[in-house]
Amino acid sequence: MACGFAVDFLIFLKIVFGNPTKRGVFLAKSFVEQLQQFATDLKGKVSQKTVVNILGTVFAVFSYARRCGLRVPDVAFKDLELGSAFRDVTIPFFTRDEATRIIEAAKEPYKTLFAVAWGTGMRAGEILALTRSDLDFERKTIRVNKSSDDKTREIRQPKTKNSVALLPLPSALETRLREYLKRAWKPNPHDLLFPNRACTRPRKRESVVQYALKPLLRKLGIDDGAGLHAFRHGLATELAEASVPITVLQTQMRHADVKTTLRVYAHIIPQSQRDAMERAGMAIGTNVPIGTEVKS
Repeated sequence: MACGFAVDFLIFLKIVFGNPTKRGVFLAKSFVEQLQQFATDLKGKVSQKTVVNILGTVFAVFSYARRCGLRVPDVAFKDLELGSAFRDVTIPFFTRDEATRIIEAAKEPYKTLFAVAWGTGMRAGEILALTRSDLDFERKTIRVNKSSDDKTREIRQPKTKNSVALLPLPSALETRLREYLKRAWKPNPHDLLFPNRACTRPRKRESVVQYALKPLLRKLGIDDGAGLHAFRHGLATELAEASVPITVLQTQMRHADVKTTLRVYAHIIPQSQRDAMERAGMAIGTNVPIGTEVKS
């Protein structure tokens, strides 16, 4: 973080933890007021997104303090007034109902492309790089081992080594994929699942969003500020709200560390669940997704 608000952050931590005679003893109401003032001061210096990231760091510090035996207030984003602009930086996501309406209204190949996005939580570049051989209907898996570059549309290695994985293939998505391959898929030299019109290379994400997704969103009355990533975040939201274990969410999203999952989806993960995973995090370590080679 930049020097100016880094100082603010350190001063705030000193206020919280710096008095050895009162360490670990706080009045929740006054503390929320202090944190509110800290956030308000930051809003005048940095972007809303940065404010969110800094507050997320503060909450992570509190979680660590609890593990060390310090008493700190149970405070979260919901306890703060950050203004309407704060809502604008919340990660956009589609609800199950919205995703269903989008998929039902879309025409091929977008109908199946959007279904894959919702049913697997894959990143856009990973979906656009999929080939027929990545689908294993017998074992009911989808292999993720490559990604299409946004600018060049060249196929390259995915975001991180943890992005390489075998993901479960839900039955409903399997049925849709089988139907797509039978009726709408076009053979192409690279065996791409969603090639461009000329069948020469992957589709461009920007084009998919601009010419296929956004017109649908406007037609259906859904906020058109979201992109393909909203399917991924929508699935994560669905899983988190269903109270699946954080490690399951981490594995499906293919984050390298459970802390990334906790940070990215802090807006939907219950505080009690975050605290429980923070306590367990030291023992859990990093999950290895299905199909990832483990070296002994």
